[in-house]
Amino acid sequence: METPIFISRKFVLISTLCVVIVSVLLISVGIVQSNRVRVAQTSVQTFPSQKESVPLDASVSEPVETEPAAIVRVPLPEEVRGIYWTAFTAATKRADELITYMKKTGLNAVVIDLKMDNGQLAFAPNDASLTPYVMKKPAIQDLDALLKKLADDKIYRIARIAVMRDSAFASAHPTSALTFPGGSLWRDKTGSAWADPSSPVLVFYSLALAREAYARGFDEVQFDYVRFASDGKISSIVYPMYQKTELKVDAMKRFFAAVGDPLRAEKIPVSFDLFGLVCMANDGLGIGQRLEDVTPYTDFVSPMVYPSHYANGFQGFVNPAVHPYEVIKISLDHGAELLNPALTGTSSKDADGNEVKVPPIETEQKAWKEKDMSVRKQFRPWIQDFDIGAVYTGAMIEAQIKAVRDAGGSGFLIWNARNVYEPAKYTP
Repeated sequence: METPIFISRKFVLISTLCVVIVSVLLISVGIVQSNRVRVAQTSVQTFPSQKESVPLDASVSEPVETEPAAIVRVPLPEEVRGIYWTAFTAATKRADELITYMKKTGLNAVVIDLKMDNGQLAFAPNDASLTPYVMKKPAIQDLDALLKKLADDKIYRIARIAVMRDSAFASAHPTSALTFPGGSLWRDKTGSAWADPSSPVLVFYSLALAREAYARGFDEVQFDYVRFASDGKISSIVYPMYQKTELKVDAMKRFFAAVGDPLRAEKIPVSFDLFGLVCMANDGLGIGQRLEDVTPYTDFVSPMVYPSHYANGFQGFVNPAVHPYEVIKISLDHGAELLNPALTGTSSKDADGNEVKVPPIETEQKAWKEKDMSVRKQFRPWIQDFDIGAVYTGAMIEAQIKAVRDAGGSGFLIWNARNVYEPAKYTP
């Protein structure tokens, strides 16, 4: 016989209330879990990955510091014997071929582009402020590995940074760029845009890139295109910051100081590329370059004393390109004299009233000679390995090297835009 089931109304109410309470608790737990998931997802999206740029004003309350990789510095060679590499060369097997060539022939330094011809950075920087300038697919995929390989082979590494001629920078900072009167970016004959030499933003960018290069392992930073534009519709240029009432040499001197001083204070070796004719003239050449305005703020100057770039008739040479030794020796000697004029002594009169030249005293001569040697050691010129004005042979390259040595320079850098070098004897 079955036991009868009796359910009171009170029991039903209590049971229903319990079910409701349990349901509410379960829903609450679900909401909390869901919120936690969303919070976690939001946190991941807020902090960029390593491939994303970090805002300059971003701050983290508890930064996580990582131990930086040890940087091996290659000591400055007693005589720098260098060649130029494009970023593309540095990223291909051509680099390995050139390293083999360098080791075989005694070349001990390489100058590598950090920028492409349009100004975009050819590598991925660690400094987030530089990421807006990077090309979509950097030519140099692994800069650190490249620099380590060069260090292993004891090759001195110089980072080349083109400064004023920079379309990427000009496009990103139009208020710091040269423009036409209508407001569009001014461009030279090659189609490149230029930055205003008086722009403080340009100084900041140049310093940031130089520090990045040194931190990554380069042994020296070299600045090129440190000048006012020289070709194209120059009369149409509108300068957003440079005042035409100021001498161009004064504007450029201010730039050399603003970049060179802080880097050298940080023990970062610095060099500047200049037109070769700065060794022959002290008027700024219309581009704002004078030796005397550069040398106080740099370790080395690299005048581009390519014989083919001197006008026919220079120093009586019908075609300077076929006189590589003479053109370079004359240029460097004259440049040294601009920086350290020859002693002339003093004048006096004898008992008969005749003017008598009194030669410099020994201490003056000694001081002059010491300064002359120091001035000449700052010269590390670019020399020619390309066929303009003449077909350049190994003998002509060797003649240029001899001229640099005879002039007291600290080394030489060989330029070929395609990175194809004529075999020559580079060592003493």
